[in-house]
Amino acid sequence: MLYVLLRALTGIALQWFYRDIEVAGAERIPRRGPLLVAVNHPNSLIDALVAVHVVPRRLLMTAKATLWDNFFLRQLFNRVGVVPLQRASDEPQRDPGQRFDPARNEVSFDAILDALAREKAVLIFPEGQSHGEPALAPLRTGLARIALQARDGRGLQGLSILPIGLTFETKWKPRSRIFVHVAEPILLDGLNVTASDAVRALTAEVRRRMWGATLNFATADDAERVIGVSRIIARAFDQARPLGAPEPPLAQEVAIARRVDAVQAILRPGVSERADRFLARLEALRAELAAREIPAGDVEVSTRLSRAAWFAIRESAIILVAGPVAWWGRVNHWVPLRLTRWASCRWSKNPEDPAVYEVSVGLGLVLLAYVIQTAIVWSIAGTLWAALYLVSLPAAATWDIRFRDRMRRAAQRVQTYFHYRRDPNLQRRLASEFSWLREEALDLEHEALLK
Repeated sequence: MLYVLLRALTGIALQWFYRDIEVAGAERIPRRGPLLVAVNHPNSLIDALVAVHVVPRRLLMTAKATLWDNFFLRQLFNRVGVVPLQRASDEPQRDPGQRFDPARNEVSFDAILDALAREKAVLIFPEGQSHGEPALAPLRTGLARIALQARDGRGLQGLSILPIGLTFETKWKPRSRIFVHVAEPILLDGLNVTASDAVRALTAEVRRRMWGATLNFATADDAERVIGVSRIIARAFDQARPLGAPEPPLAQEVAIARRVDAVQAILRPGVSERADRFLARLEALRAELAAREIPAGDVEVSTRLSRAAWFAIRESAIILVAGPVAWWGRVNHWVPLRLTRWASCRWSKNPEDPAVYEVSVGLGLVLLAYVIQTAIVWSIAGTLWAALYLVSLPAAATWDIRFRDRMRRAAQRVQTYFHYRRDPNLQRRLASEFSWLREEALDLEHEALLK
């Protein structure tokens, strides 16, 4: 019961912080049978919450044992069902004089094996720890050892390993997006590996599938260059976007990033004059759009007066009808969300910290505010009004966040419209530049693949 409640609450908190969580391959998630869920680990606690949000089954989670040093986390983990794993890198920090014990996780492994024997699903981060590197870290062997011990040592049948890749648009930025790529599961029953290299071979297969479900780059500079190019190209191949979906799906951007990465050798500065010209014009276009505050998805919006009039009528009606609901959500959540933002700014030290604090601390403060505010309404108006008031709060807050997204996009659309009305040649020039980028990108890709 507690797990179900926490899953629902953290799901709401994730949707308040991130604008969208796109999932590809959800049909590959086994609905029954023993399952090991292997997820990459770029964003600390958020990665576990996303996995719990996406996988419809209850997940037995694992976490580093040092978290049990915190009294409140220890109480929560013990009640939800989190298994502690003692990492070799943490032991010297806890007790510098303690020797490394290779059997330190035997009890935890037994707990995981017992759960698999009951056909449960277990979440494991095979990289071992959260990190900000531009590529998947080397995988630890624990996942493979657990899987093979379950199959060969305990005779467990039907066990699967499900690799999942998480790609964050900007992991620390509110209202950014997440792409979840569920890879093909590995069926242990049909896996043919020899005893001598079984752990290594299985770890390599898990890594291969996770690698294909994530974006991986040699350096941070490569990542920045490829992602920057792919975002503009994705918008160049897209149509004018509706206000509710201002960018192409993140899955589309990821797919284009993989294509750009495959030919990025030709896109390095100085490799060819043609590539340099392409990069220069792309950067010039990106800089102009940023300077004029024109979203790439608005380059081809209509400037006809009839369309502008309909836009004004439609958005005004939305403001009149939905604005009061958004206002209700904002008023009732202003204090806890402002306190959350203050705590996030004050405590954040690493790139993943803002999301972690705003989701976890924000959830706690919002729930506390709900209790206090509902108690006040109950003391004034009675049980029925207090219940109605409490039920209205999450939906109103969700609508307020989405309403603000829409109004921000509407303001950008209006600004772009007036840019085009003042300078009729501007839209034609930008559209022509996007058309050139589309054709040149395809030609460069073809040229690179021929080499």
